[in-house]
Amino acid sequence: MAFTWNWFGLSRPNCPQPLEVVQERSQWEKFLTSPKYLEAVGHDANVVRQHCREKEWTFTGYSKPAERKVEFSVDLNWGGQGEEGSYAPNLREQLACPKTRLNNRQRLIAALIQDQVYRAKRLINIYFMEEITPIYNWARSSLKNVNSIVGSEYLGPEFGPGEFVKGVHHEDVHNLSYRDASFDLIVSNDVFEHIPSPPLAFKECHRVLRTGGEMIMTTPFFWKNDQSICRAAFGENGIQHHLPAVYHGNPMSAEGSLVFYDFGWDILEMATSAGFSRSVVEFHHAPAFGHLTVQPVFRFSK
Repeated sequence: MAFTWNWFGLSRPNCPQPLEVVQERSQWEKFLTSPKYLEAVGHDANVVRQHCREKEWTFTGYSKPAERKVEFSVDLNWGGQGEEGSYAPNLREQLACPKTRLNNRQRLIAALIQDQVYRAKRLINIYFMEEITPIYNWARSSLKNVNSIVGSEYLGPEFGPGEFVKGVHHEDVHNLSYRDASFDLIVSNDVFEHIPSPPLAFKECHRVLRTGGEMIMTTPFFWKNDQSICRAAFGENGIQHHLPAVYHGNPMSAEGSLVFYDFGWDILEMATSAGFSRSVVEFHHAPAFGHLTVQPVFRFSK
């Protein structure tokens, strides 16, 4: 595997590169018919077909966060489907690295963070919208050439911005405690769908980013929808559900986190309206790194 050199003089394997970077739906629809997209989808279908009779299997690849070749694990947890004799896993939430415990989408974000750190010409400050998670623990223990790494969890409306509760740092992304231009990089892993007001949250993220900084984000993306769907909102009598309640896993609560939004293409406009100068979605697929299924990653630049 080829090596490159960073500003600090450290060598590293190449970072996974996006298959496509798009700014609007028409570019995505063109990408859907491209040879590189069809090849990626065909590759994954072939892999799943080979293991369709197995509830658990492994896939060999290079784990960028662990910096070594590993056997990524796959099972039917986190949305896998199938009946006796034919199974299909949710690859986005699978392919966990045995060294870092990071799954497919988490490892991709970790690799992009590594690349951001290596390409920086100075030590940077990073904010994670999570703290009690494997990827935050990995970042704290593995990213050496940074100035600071901070993380937080949302613990409830009764706590103030920046408050610590039993050792856990609380932040509300609608009203962050940080000063303007505090960070060079913001990382949001499947958090924004649980935020009642994404436009307000984007404005806060823009505020605390330095000029030239970036926000890297994943969220379930409903690419067939031009407009995002508001599933729930706060009203005078508490939460009002516009659609049946959906909950995702939450490391701080056995009940999970309520989904407020299913994001469509207007998520890019939300970020741009909040002040970001560049709002794009990258589509990644890199079997050599254990990244199966074409994954969207959002980048918002200040």
